[in-house]
Amino acid sequence: MKKWIHGCVSSILVSAVALMPGAALAAEITDSGAPSLEERVKQLEAAAGQKEEGGKWFERLRVSGLVEVEAGYGEVDREAGDDEESSDVDLATVELAVDVQIASYVSGHVLLKYEEDDLFVDEGYINLTGGERFPAYLIAGRQYVPFGNFDTHFVTDPNTLILGETNEGAVVAGYLFGGEILDLSVGAFNGEAHEAGDDDAVDSFVAAVKAQPLTGLTLGVSYISNLAGANGFNEAVVDPENLNGLVDGWSAFASFEFLERFKLLGEYVAALDRFEAGEIYDAADSEARKPSAWNAELGVALVENVELAIRYGGADDGSTEFLPETQYGAVVNWSLFDSTNLALEYLHGEFEEDFQETDSLTAQLAIEF
Repeated sequence: MKKWIHGCVSSILVSAVALMPGAALAAEITDSGAPSLEERVKQLEAAAGQKEEGGKWFERLRVSGLVEVEAGYGEVDREAGDDEESSDVDLATVELAVDVQIASYVSGHVLLKYEEDDLFVDEGYINLTGGERFPAYLIAGRQYVPFGNFDTHFVTDPNTLILGETNEGAVVAGYLFGGEILDLSVGAFNGEAHEAGDDDAVDSFVAAVKAQPLTGLTLGVSYISNLAGANGFNEAVVDPENLNGLVDGWSAFASFEFLERFKLLGEYVAALDRFEAGEIYDAADSEARKPSAWNAELGVALVENVELAIRYGGADDGSTEFLPETQYGAVVNWSLFDSTNLALEYLHGEFEEDFQETDSLTAQLAIEF
């Protein structure tokens, strides 16, 4: 069955690449560094049929960025004792994005990121698009593949992102129907996890469908053939180069904005099969694991520049330390000035087997330019 799915995805991808005539504007950065699917679609549409901007190279460049400073306090309460407290104030994230319009249907995007004392290229890709008459697109290079949505009101990433977000060198092709009503995409990449004995090759695939059937309502489902290749989850894989077999995963999300002040988010990410005993979390683990995660949030604009949001999420087979079995909390986002936001967040987490509970308070000051 998996070989049949991989074959179908490969055929669709090759066909779409062969038909591509041109490119789109690069996606905007978000708080997590990943391009929002909605923003990517809008910018692809904006680029369709666009003429080359200016004759000089600097007239075709657009520079944007993000700076986040965070102060936090955390407590870990373990059932066996050995409790911990921690606090810190630090520069959390710096992002600098450069977008260039090469020609009418060709653009490039580079995103440099500083995080956890490391400076690296988070994204670097070329966009092609076919314009209004042929609204197909191709994104080739390092990117966040279209698996999951991971939208959030919070400073802290949701469990769904930790389990499923995948940043890789990839080729992704897609087609837009009716503007933003329906977006179909497929892609291929060489994941960070491999089956034992396999060559280091492009053998991982992704496919996604996103729809906007009503104003304010966005729905989506996606599939990935290599869930262990997700960047956060890969750190919990004991030996990612020698898996018994690749485990695929799926995701579903919904986003609904209503009454001009409410935004409801819901997402579910899960493995479609079990990892063999000892393949994830702990080599001595005697149980096969099938991890899943979910996240639900409701945000409300209290006044024009102040938003309150609550979260309830959790995970199954998330281990006693990797993903909390239950997580809940609240955040207040205050837009102090244009492109300047102050967030105050509280989160509580409870892990499997009552192994530990966590509490965290985070204040984040962020600017975008």
